[in-house]
Amino acid sequence: MKPVVIAGAGLSGLSAGVRLAAHNVPVVVLEQRPAAGGRAYSFTDARTGDVIDNGQHVLIAGYIRTLGFLRTIGTADRLAVQPVPELWFHHPQRGFCSVRFSGLPHPFDLVSGLLRTSLLSARGKLHMLRAGAALNTSNPGTEEQMAGLTVAGWLDHLHQSEETKRSFWEPLAVAIMNEHIDVAAASVFVRAIRAAFFEVKRGAALAFPTVGLSALYVEEAKRFIEKRGGEVRCNAQVVNVTARKENVSGVTLKDGTIVEASAVVLAVPPAPAEALLPALLRETGMLADIAAAPHSPIVSVHLWFPKEIMPHLFVGIVGRTIQWVFNRRRILTEKGTGGHVSAVVSAGETIVSLDNEALRDTAMTDLKEIFGRGIPEPEHVVIIREKRATISCTPAVEKLRPDASTPIRNLFLAGDWTSTGLPATIESAIISGERSAELALACLRANE
Repeated sequence: MKPVVIAGAGLSGLSAGVRLAAHNVPVVVLEQRPAAGGRAYSFTDARTGDVIDNGQHVLIAGYIRTLGFLRTIGTADRLAVQPVPELWFHHPQRGFCSVRFSGLPHPFDLVSGLLRTSLLSARGKLHMLRAGAALNTSNPGTEEQMAGLTVAGWLDHLHQSEETKRSFWEPLAVAIMNEHIDVAAASVFVRAIRAAFFEVKRGAALAFPTVGLSALYVEEAKRFIEKRGGEVRCNAQVVNVTARKENVSGVTLKDGTIVEASAVVLAVPPAPAEALLPALLRETGMLADIAAAPHSPIVSVHLWFPKEIMPHLFVGIVGRTIQWVFNRRRILTEKGTGGHVSAVVSAGETIVSLDNEALRDTAMTDLKEIFGRGIPEPEHVVIIREKRATISCTPAVEKLRPDASTPIRNLFLAGDWTSTGLPATIESAIISGERSAELALACLRANE
């Protein structure tokens, strides 16, 4: 049997490869970069020896498909899952506040957490309970109503106050959507929130990788594929997909190598996917609009201090440039001395073009307001910019996200930018990869 060829070894491509390999289908995964992982990779900082991720990726227990993928490749035990869901925030006036859900039966666990938090006023808590009641129904808004709404518009529909928007919904939406509430699509945000808070017991519990992203997702996925006879080739750029009548027959690499295929999965970003489409599809413009859609950046500022500056694993920041701060020393149980934190700005259009010194100063200004003006200056700083971290999931862009299938019966699409019903998250990437694999399997079986 000719292999299924997967162009792209990010999480969607690897998850597609793992699912196919688990069914004993030969797989060749081709990645143009020197290493697999896509946007979920890690490296060792030369100065400190600490592992740095390209961005701080936090999972929730409600990411069922991602956790299933990790169990399949054998790395689920590299996650530390909160025994009880708890979110920590820093409010400009109220200081450090937590929203901790109790062990009571659902939905009383959520109600008790909202009633006990000091993050919101009594009026704000009532507004949050109203939103929770709407989310807990089977119909928080009709599909037609939700389709054109931003998150802010949906919150207005639920009569949420400016306080709840600023203190709770905006930090949560930026973390989940990588976009601000005034432009993010309500439909996918609501699906993500319901998956976290209502569909799975303790679904909102955070799951922190205790190893770098490469060790969590990439290395064992490659081994899984290779142990079952597949290949993961890096420095192998696909430049052409060959189509004959209603089928694709293989791909051509930049060095001229031809790899024959029984099916092809394009697990690359939308613009490269559009460029790789066979001419008969490219001429229809089927991916032209999504390929031209805007992206939203993420900026991560890693800072090393001579001493620990924060007692928490993580803190969501209300009303400042920095949105989340993660204690890398504690999350990864690093053996180094002093403190190591990662300050993250999602949807960072306004700061991504700043130089490193300005980004460092921005981070330090906020950290001093949060943890005290007496914190020391950092001894070392590393800044990572993901300028095209995710598609900007606005209501307009959501309508452009394509299905995994294409008009060519054995050509499929995968990526967090495809139509998964969720924001462009890790869960979305895994779902898309597995969906494309299932379609490829069905195609192969139909040919038997």
